[in-house]
Amino acid sequence: MNEISKRRLTQAKDNLRQFDFLDIRAAAVTGSVPKGYADDNSDIDTIIILNNYMTQSEFDRIVNDAKTSGGDFYHGSPEEGFAVYYYIDGVRCDFGFGHYSETETLINEMLEQPEVDQTKHLMISGLIDGYVLKDSGWLAPLIKKAEYNYPQELQVMLVTHFKKFHPEWAIEKMTIGRGDILYYYESLVEMTGNIIGILCGLNKFYHPGKLKGVEHTIAKMDIKPSDFVKRYNYILSAEKYEAIKELFNLVRETFDLIDKHLPEVSTKRSREVLEMVLRK
Repeated sequence: MNEISKRRLTQAKDNLRQFDFLDIRAAAVTGSVPKGYADDNSDIDTIIILNNYMTQSEFDRIVNDAKTSGGDFYHGSPEEGFAVYYYIDGVRCDFGFGHYSETETLINEMLEQPEVDQTKHLMISGLIDGYVLKDSGWLAPLIKKAEYNYPQELQVMLVTHFKKFHPEWAIEKMTIGRGDILYYYESLVEMTGNIIGILCGLNKFYHPGKLKGVEHTIAKMDIKPSDFVKRYNYILSAEKYEAIKELFNLVRETFDLIDKHLPEVSTKRSREVLEMVLRK
């Protein structure tokens, strides 16, 4: 953990004192701080889990304090959980509040009835990679339950969901061939994101929900194409035809990994689509 992350973590512990008037069951820091790579521009993301549903007066107090600090309310309600951000000592600090039953339901339903909902995956992966600030002996076992009981059905669902790629000719002709540069970069990012989604399934990772900081997630994966981060960074800066060639090399290597580690998911049709020939 770098020095900035350590300082941010200390601040996160101090921040929690602002909410002593709440009946807090557990709290955890998520994002770049517990992962150890925070920098001067990093915010502090904290999840606060309550024993009781928040009253309207408690909600109003938190929102007013956030606005006084220069922050604001930006999502949810007292009944369903909500998020605000404060500015504390020059650092943006985001706080998400919710009832403990919502966290239990989130994890139990994902284990019993898996689904590809990236918002839910983001919340679970955030807790798994997070740092617990406060716990009554309830949160840590719940996090371990989510991490060590990853359903094989979820592996199959993630890999199947993200195993969708355009033919190689289509990317070349419809982006470079038309001079559509925005669509070219959109296609690169979309296809790279699909590869990352597949790798999450193969490695039994919950999807991080976004590409921001994803190289740190990939670094922890055992199953991935060789030099994956180096190669996808190259793709985003290389000559366009070379970039597409390398991107499709990565896709084919990812299909090879599916065949090896999750053979119940067929890559036959997906490979055929990649090699599909343009009709003239």
